[in-house]
Amino acid sequence: MTHFSLEATVDLIISRGDKILTTTNSSKNSYFGNLWLLRLLVTIPSLLFAFSMISQVFVKNYPLYSETTLFLFLLASLSCLHIGIFLLGPFSSIARPHRREFFNLTGDILSHTEFNKLKGYFHHSNHIYDHVVRVAYISYSIARVLGLDYKAAARGGLLHDFFLYDWRERKANDISKSLHGKEHPYIALENAQKYFEVSDLEADIIVKHMFPKTRPIPRYKESFVVSISDKIAAIHEYLSHNRGRKA
Repeated sequence: MTHFSLEATVDLIISRGDKILTTTNSSKNSYFGNLWLLRLLVTIPSLLFAFSMISQVFVKNYPLYSETTLFLFLLASLSCLHIGIFLLGPFSSIARPHRREFFNLTGDILSHTEFNKLKGYFHHSNHIYDHVVRVAYISYSIARVLGLDYKAAARGGLLHDFFLYDWRERKANDISKSLHGKEHPYIALENAQKYFEVSDLEADIIVKHMFPKTRPIPRYKESFVVSISDKIAAIHEYLSHNRGRKA
């Protein structure tokens, strides 16, 4: 695969999920004009709701792995999805011109033979390759806007599911039905360190992206960004898949 075709492929994957980060309004002025205040006002309740859901876990001392806790974190994640759609839309005119920067930061991973084997495995409704590219780009965009380490967010996002096996078969043979969820972050990290230089920040992103389903709490802001982006992408892919089946 040539440099051009690889970049075109990545760009296509990103484009399929553009509704997560963009709006249908094509006027650049509207991003920072009338829509900006409206979008900000709309997302404030969602932000407060997300914080209230998470705070209840600590205020009421719910067990970290109880169904109630997971449900509250799910509600908080859905609220963050709302924020991602309505708040980050105005910044899409900033994020879009930097797709080439995203590719430059991650090209060595995207073009690697072992990493491209992810195209042979499915996530839920997409190839794992498509999923991790989407997660990486959402993470990169959010981290860039927030002034965080967007390079680590992009690379950690790409490598967070770098496991090379069919998780459905593994889950079918797992009596507890939880082995894959707990083990695959560490398998992904092992593979990532085998083929690439991985910083401590990127390692934290990879190992803790399943929070709160898995025990370790993210140490860095970028780790939280990728964890939330993973859930945003998964929800988007699930809804897109269902719409396609009904069509």
